[in-house]
Amino acid sequence: MKKVFIPAAAVAVLAFGGVAVGAKPQENKAKFDSEITLNYNQGPYDPYDPYYEEAVFTGDVDATPTNDRAESLGTGKCEKNRQVIIRNRDDDNSSAYAVVRTDEDGQYSADATQATKEPGTYQARVVKKRKVALNIKCKGDKSNEVEVPDPGTPTK
Repeated sequence: MKKVFIPAAAVAVLAFGGVAVGAKPQENKAKFDSEITLNYNQGPYDPYDPYYEEAVFTGDVDATPTNDRAESLGTGKCEKNRQVIIRNRDDDNSSAYAVVRTDEDGQYSADATQATKEPGTYQARVVKKRKVALNIKCKGDKSNEVEVPDPGTPTK
């Protein structure tokens, strides 16, 4: 019986080649960048109500596709029903001021009546979102900072 000599390098190439051929190709994920805005509307001044009962935080979340698959799906998947967290950055307490969800257009609003009692710098954050079944990934983002003045301070 004749012995066949196979160099070790050939065995290694065949082994790695087999793994590469048998490996599942990476799924094409739809990826989106997110951008969030935050606005504060104090409402009309009422001398009998110094805490502005009509004060409101508003804003919107915009999604931008970053690859071809994301462009084919549209931005609605990453704008609708996103969780938005609003915090007072000047407050040492780590709890959120408000947690809301966006509507189908990516817009949100939150009552800011209590924010007038806790003046400071507020900022909103949109949480990252993944839809595993649809293979979609939406990045999170932080908004601009908004100043809520002390109700005793006259506004210009």
